[in-house]
Amino acid sequence: MTSWKTRIGATAGLGLAAGVSAFALTTGPALAQEAQSAPQAAAADCSGTLIDRKVAKYDGKPVAELVVYYKDGRNCARLNHLGVTRGKSLRTTVYLAACKETSPGPRCTPVRWPSTEDDDFKYYAGPVYQNARNRCIHAAGDIYFHGKRHLETSPIASHCG
Repeated sequence: MTSWKTRIGATAGLGLAAGVSAFALTTGPALAQEAQSAPQAAAADCSGTLIDRKVAKYDGKPVAELVVYYKDGRNCARLNHLGVTRGKSLRTTVYLAACKETSPGPRCTPVRWPSTEDDDFKYYAGPVYQNARNRCIHAAGDIYFHGKRHLETSPIASHCG
């Protein structure tokens, strides 16, 4: 199993965690309701305003989702399994870094060690948190499904403020 540090290091020339991506999923009672969105379910763990949502697809169908929330200087990210990946134990990662950068750009230089969760999960990875008032963030994550790594990521050094 390749660690997130190794995967991030392999993409260092593109900016921190450019090759890693993040997703989020519906949990609890919402599992039975396809209509309830993952951001609503993730809000139980990540309070605040939804500022980013990215969906990864396999054969045109959603398999994972990254959601990022902001409240009072604190960011939260979670990668959720969607559709056919729900309930399946799959390698899932979520990553969140507070950047030294204060305006959007192609790099994210972390101000502290990034928050990450990387393991085999059935429903979601995270939530992970970073205090990033007046700074940019970078959120990322991945899920391994059908022998492939499916990625989703927020722009590097984004959601500044």
